[in-house]
Amino acid sequence: MFKSYCILAIRNLRRHQVFSILNIAGLAAGITCFILLSLFIRDELSFDTFNKQAGNIYRLYIHLDINGRESNSSKTAPPTGATLKRDFPEVTAYTRIGYPGTHSVRYQEKIFREYHIYTADSAFFTIFSYPFLYGNPKTALDHPGNIVLTETSATRYFGKENPVGKSLIVDGTNSYLVTGVMKDFPYNSHFNCDFILSAATFPEASSSQDWLEGGCSTYIVLKDGTSAADFKLKLRNIVVKYVGPQVEKALGVSITQFIARGNAYEILMQPLLSVYLYSKTKYGIDRNTEWSGNKTGDITYVYIFAAVALFILLIAVVNFMNLSTARSEKRAKEVGIKKTLGSNRQKLIFQFITESVIMVSIAVLIALVLVALIIPWFNDFTGRHLQLHFFEDEYTLPFLICFTLVTGILAGSYPAFYLSSFQPIDIMKSGVKKRKSSLRSLLVVFQFSISITLIIGMIIIRSQLQFIQQKDLGFKKENMISIDNAALLGSNLKLYKDALLRNPKITAVTNTSLMFYSGVPGDGYLFEKKSGTDPLPCQYLDVDCDFVKTFDIQLVAGRFFSEGWKTDSNAVIINESALEGFNTKTPLQKEITRIGNGNKLKTFKIIGVVKDFNYESLHQVIRPLIFHLSPVQQSSSILNIRVQPGSENETIKYINDTWNQFTTEEKCDYSLLNENLAGLYDSERKIGVITAIFSMLAIFIACLGLFGLAVFITEQRIKEIGVRKILGASIYSIIFTITKPFILWVLIANLMAWPIAYMIMHNWLQNFAYRVDISIWVFILSGFLVALIALLTVSIEAVKAARMNPVNCLRSE
Repeated sequence: MFKSYCILAIRNLRRHQVFSILNIAGLAAGITCFILLSLFIRDELSFDTFNKQAGNIYRLYIHLDINGRESNSSKTAPPTGATLKRDFPEVTAYTRIGYPGTHSVRYQEKIFREYHIYTADSAFFTIFSYPFLYGNPKTALDHPGNIVLTETSATRYFGKENPVGKSLIVDGTNSYLVTGVMKDFPYNSHFNCDFILSAATFPEASSSQDWLEGGCSTYIVLKDGTSAADFKLKLRNIVVKYVGPQVEKALGVSITQFIARGNAYEILMQPLLSVYLYSKTKYGIDRNTEWSGNKTGDITYVYIFAAVALFILLIAVVNFMNLSTARSEKRAKEVGIKKTLGSNRQKLIFQFITESVIMVSIAVLIALVLVALIIPWFNDFTGRHLQLHFFEDEYTLPFLICFTLVTGILAGSYPAFYLSSFQPIDIMKSGVKKRKSSLRSLLVVFQFSISITLIIGMIIIRSQLQFIQQKDLGFKKENMISIDNAALLGSNLKLYKDALLRNPKITAVTNTSLMFYSGVPGDGYLFEKKSGTDPLPCQYLDVDCDFVKTFDIQLVAGRFFSEGWKTDSNAVIINESALEGFNTKTPLQKEITRIGNGNKLKTFKIIGVVKDFNYESLHQVIRPLIFHLSPVQQSSSILNIRVQPGSENETIKYINDTWNQFTTEEKCDYSLLNENLAGLYDSERKIGVITAIFSMLAIFIACLGLFGLAVFITEQRIKEIGVRKILGASIYSIIFTITKPFILWVLIANLMAWPIAYMIMHNWLQNFAYRVDISIWVFILSGFLVALIALLTVSIEAVKAARMNPVNCLRSE
C-alpha cells in the first residue's frame, strides 16, 4: 500500500512539474537558510563553553565615571587578582593576561616578527582548559623566562620535533625556555595568541602595587556555590582599602570626597561565558578597551539572525502549505472517484499525507546538499568553522526527521481531512465548496512584513557603511602606507626614514605609536596643575615632529613639536576634546599633571592644540588625546608614509628594497592605511552582505507564496472571470480585479514593517558615534520595490486568467 502511495506521489510530481519545482524549491531554500543561520547562532553561543570551570570563572573590569566621562575597561590593576585571593576565601585562583608588545623571535636561522605574545600567571592553565601536546600545564609558567607555544607556532620554528627544553631568542638578547606546547586555541575561545610567556619574566610589572594602572586583564575563579551578586558587594571594600589611599595621594582628596563629587570607581565582575557576546551590549566594555587578542561578538546580531532564521523557515513552510492547498482542490474529482470505487477516508488521508511528506523529504535532502555546497563559502566569508554533523550532534537528525513529518502532515492536512470528508456524490455534482482565504491573506501580509523589514535593514546598513567610507576623518587617509614592524630597525629607524625621503614619490614620513586598529592603547588621567583635582581620562599617542605634516592635520593653536626645541620632551599637545575637558580658553603654556606608573606625578606644558580627528573607529566618539614626543625608536613604532597619488605600487617596491638595505632578518610588514581603516568595520560589512542575501531569499520565498495564493484565488474565481469577459470586461480590468487585494496586503505589510524596522535599525545605529539619519525615503523605496515585485508575481497568473477563453472558464465539469 505504501509503495503504491509513493508511486502516486511521484506521478503527481511529474504531472505538475512547474508547481512541484516551485513548491520544493521554496521550501528547500527556507530550510537551507534556517540551517545556515542556526549553525552560525550555535557557533556564537558556544564561545568558552569548553572550559571545565566556565561557570565559576569571571573577568574583572573597572567602571569609571570621572569628570562626567563614563567608561568600562577590561584592563585592571596588576595587584587586583592576588589581593582578592589573599583577602577572600571565595576566590580559589586567579590569573592575569598582559600584552608586552611585538617582538622579533629567532630559533637558529628562523626569525619572525610576532604580534601575539602574551604574559600570564602560572595558574593560567589550571583555570582554562587548554590541552597540552608537550610539557606539564601545571608548572609550565612557574618560572621567569618560561614560554609556552601553540602547536602552529611550534611547527613554524621547530617543525615536528618536541621543542620542550629548547630556547628562543627574543629581540636578539633575551633567551626564553620552551616549557610546553599546547594545542592551538579553540576557535570558540574569546582569547587567543601564539605564545604565552610567564608573567614572572617582568617582575616590575607582575609585582606592581599601582592600583591606578590598567595594565592587564584579570580572571578569577569562585568556589562552587558562591553568589556572584554577594561577592560583588565585597569588592567595594577593595576600592576603599587599596584604591582610596592612592587616589588621595595623587589628587589630595579622599576616595569618599572623590565619589561625593559625582565620580565613580568600581571593580566589577563579568561571567566568562558572557565575555564574547555581551561585553559591549551589557557591560559597556568597548572594543577599544579590550586586548587585541580578544574576539568580540554582539548578542544583538544573534537575536536578529535567530528571528530571521525562524521567520524565513516559517515563510517557507506557510508557502509550501499555500501552494499545496491551491492545487489540492483540483483533485476533488480524484477523491470522488476513489471514494466511489470503495476507498475509505483513512486511506485517502494517509495517501495525501504520504505525498506531502515525500515532497518535504525531497526539499530537506536538497537543502542538505545546498548547505554542504554553501558552507565552505560561508565559512570563508565569515571566518567561521561551521560544520553540519548528523551523528556527532544528538539534535540534528531528530530535528530533521521531526521537521519533515510535522511539515508534511500540516501541508497535507487540508486535502487529507477536508477533501476526504465529502460524500462522493456531492463532489461529483457540485465540486468542493469554496472557502475564504483570510488566514492565508494574513500570512502573506506577515511574510511581506518580514521581507520589507529585511530590505530596510539592508539599505540602512549599506548607507552607514558608505557614510563611514566617505566621512571626513579630519586627516588625509589616501595615499598612505603603514609599516607595522618598524621597531625592528631600532637605532636605524631614523636612517631608514631619511633614505625614504630621498625618493621624490615619498612626500612625508612619520613615526607613531598604535593608531587606527583597536584604538590607542595608552590611557591615563590628567588634571590641570592649579585648577581642581578632578582628573580627565585621556588617551596618549607618541609621535615625532612630522606627524602633522604627514597626516595633514590642522593646528588650531600654538605649535607642534620641533627638533629645534629641546624642551619639547617635557611638552604635550592636546586635541580639541581634551581642551574642552580642561575647560579653558587659554591652554598654551598651562601645566597639566599625569598620574603615571607607581602613582608618580609628572608635569607637562601644553604647547599646541590640534583639531579633532578620528584616531579610532567611528564606533567611538573622539576622546581627549594627548600627544607626546616619542623616542627615535620604540617597541610599538608604526612608520606612516605619504606617497604621491597613483604611485603606491612603484613606491612599495622602493620601500621594500630600502628596507632590505637595513635588515634582512624580517620582511617589511606594510599595509595601505585605507585597508586598515576598512578593517575596523569588517564585521558590519559582512553583516550587511549576509542581510542582503537573506533579504533577497526572503523576498523570493514570499513571492512563491504570493504566487500560490494568486493561483488559489484565481481558481476560485474562474467562473466569475468568464462571466465578466462575456459581459464585456477588458483584460486590464480583470487583471486589476485579481491584483487589487494583493496590492492592499502589501500596503498593510508596509505599515506593519516600517515601525519595527525603524526601532531595530535605530538601535543598531547607536553602535556608531557617527551615523546616518534614517530617512523616510528608505521606507518609501523599500515599500515600492516590494510592491512592484509582488505585482509582477501576481500578474503572471492574472494575465493568464484574463486571457482565457470564457467558454473554457464556464464549461461544466
